[in-house]
Amino acid sequence: MLDLLQTGKYGVLTQQKLLGTTSNNITNVNTTGYIRKETLVYTSAIEWGIGETVTRRLYDKYTQREMFRDQGNVGFYNAYATGLGTVDNLLSKEDTSMATQIDNMFSSMEEAVQNTTSTAYRQELLTQLQNTIDRYNTLNYNIKNELTDINNKISDTATEINDLVEAFYEVNRSVRNLSDRAAQTEVGMQLLDKRDQIVNQLSELIDVNLTVESDGAYSLYLGNGQLLANADTYAHLNVVKDEADNTKRSINLVFEVPAHTELKMGDSNWGGTLGGYLASANEMRQAMRELGQSALALADALNVQNKGGITLEGVKGQDLFKIPQPVKGVRVNGDDDMAMQLTFNEGEGADIRSCDYRVVWMYNDNNQPQAHVYMVDADGKETEIDPNTISQTRDKDGNLVVIPVGHGITFNFGTNFTDNQLADARAEFKVQPTINAAFDLKCNITKPEDFAFASAVRVSADQAVDGNAVPTLEGVFETGPNMGVDIDLVTGKPTFKTNAPNYIRYEVDDQGNGAYVVYNQAKDGTLTRLGEADASCNGVEIFAHTDWDQPPLPNSLPDGYPGYEVSFKGTVKNGSSFKIEINEDGYNDNTNGNLMAGIKQEGIVYSTDSVRNSITEDYADMTSALGSAVMSATTDLKAAQAKCEQSQSLFSSAAGVNLDEEAANLIRYQQSYSACARIISASQTIFDALMSAI
Repeated sequence: MLDLLQTGKYGVLTQQKLLGTTSNNITNVNTTGYIRKETLVYTSAIEWGIGETVTRRLYDKYTQREMFRDQGNVGFYNAYATGLGTVDNLLSKEDTSMATQIDNMFSSMEEAVQNTTSTAYRQELLTQLQNTIDRYNTLNYNIKNELTDINNKISDTATEINDLVEAFYEVNRSVRNLSDRAAQTEVGMQLLDKRDQIVNQLSELIDVNLTVESDGAYSLYLGNGQLLANADTYAHLNVVKDEADNTKRSINLVFEVPAHTELKMGDSNWGGTLGGYLASANEMRQAMRELGQSALALADALNVQNKGGITLEGVKGQDLFKIPQPVKGVRVNGDDDMAMQLTFNEGEGADIRSCDYRVVWMYNDNNQPQAHVYMVDADGKETEIDPNTISQTRDKDGNLVVIPVGHGITFNFGTNFTDNQLADARAEFKVQPTINAAFDLKCNITKPEDFAFASAVRVSADQAVDGNAVPTLEGVFETGPNMGVDIDLVTGKPTFKTNAPNYIRYEVDDQGNGAYVVYNQAKDGTLTRLGEADASCNGVEIFAHTDWDQPPLPNSLPDGYPGYEVSFKGTVKNGSSFKIEINEDGYNDNTNGNLMAGIKQEGIVYSTDSVRNSITEDYADMTSALGSAVMSATTDLKAAQAKCEQSQSLFSSAAGVNLDEEAANLIRYQQSYSACARIISASQTIFDALMSAI
């Protein structure tokens, strides 16, 4: 009888515990982060047949880790695609695209060039020129606004991560302090569920890995292996503005326990939503740089060509654009008055790169002060420019200047410090030449007459010309004191320099060898020979093929090249000749205007050391690369979502509550409970019968 009573008692208590576990599962079927519980009952041959009961959480830790990784991938691609999508639309939609506006401007230019005396066509061109500048300004401004939004999201996400990491640390410490038996209680398992739920939330925001320590605590690591939190310490994320770029954000880890420690982590390898925002922000900044590079290349090319021509008012053309310079560099390793400015070299817009620069002064192996210049790409990777290609000198105003040849820029360090002083201080500077250039570009002309469509010089066949060759002015590419054509500072009108080549004659010697002989013809008709181009050039670009006489004549031009180019195409005979004259009125001439209109098709934007793209090709490449990045991110997002749904489903199959299964368990445990209760009732009946029999 006692055996029956004991058996029934332990049976009822065990079934009661099983019923409690099942009831708890059913109650929490919709509770976020709840992991299904199971109570195991171990048999015992001693005492009353039922041994120890253990309640555990049911989940696959390997599937859980995979789910954490998949959720991080979804967070990354979602944030990355969202961040870039708006910028891609801005750059590629017809209403906001630079390509559309550039087409409009050059179409207006072609019409104005064909109607050089019409101020109406010129006014339309001036309007389109201003519209082009406005479009550059607006695109840069809008991208920067989107970048500001992304930076705010970066800060908000970092704050959310910090809250979760601190909560993880507190729960993790509590879990470590639990005994093995306490961890199996309802309170203990709630702590374990809460800790896993925090890690689950963190996995969407950053890449996380975790290890389980011997005391049951978790150690939480970033994807790159850096410790984020354990039961002894934790870090919070500190969002830092870049010292040289207030649009750039990087992340530092700050550990306050046990002592203040700060680690610079940068802006890469974070993963999750935070990593996606940081990556998209880098792409946005690069889009601003490339847009600025495009704007500077176009502005420089049109400025140079317009200054090679004559306006409707008969004076030399001026800059069409105000190029934003100088660009101030930022001293990053000192707060004294050492400073650096960057300027763009006129006529070298095709060499400007879409990168940032870092300049460091130090002593070389020969103990000579030297500026080391590094190009910094969108990802922060640095490439040093060959020191042998860097010029380091003083300009005519006494400024210490450093010129990386082939980059279209000059670094100016002023007159107050020597290169030794800069090297002694190991002065370091950072500068971003192009990131805001599209926004800062301005229009420099105010009147339609300011377009210099006429050439500073013109060609005319000599009246005594023999043969049918036609002289052609290929263009005036540069004027100035050291070129063939100079501009009078008072009148603004072009004039020939002394010994400038202005007469070409085809001559055949006694052996029958022909050559295009280049002369300077004085006002009295006197000819002074300057050089000759062999007949093999076929009269194409004569000055480029001319072997100039040596020694140079007094006041001759550098290398003899005059800054303008001519051709003599057709059949030439001995004595065929033509003149090059100052285009004094230039009223109905469009030679220079045709060259300006042709800039649309010319390679004026740097791509590689050997390749220059046209302005339209460059913009198409930029939008295509950005569109491909968005498309790739969208495709990767769909794949990541599918993979994440799969891993979540696998995890839920073990950890999630199945109501059908729990309902079946509930009935089974109820029946077992009732049966055990009947054992107790039977033992009571027997006991009563025995007592009655006494």
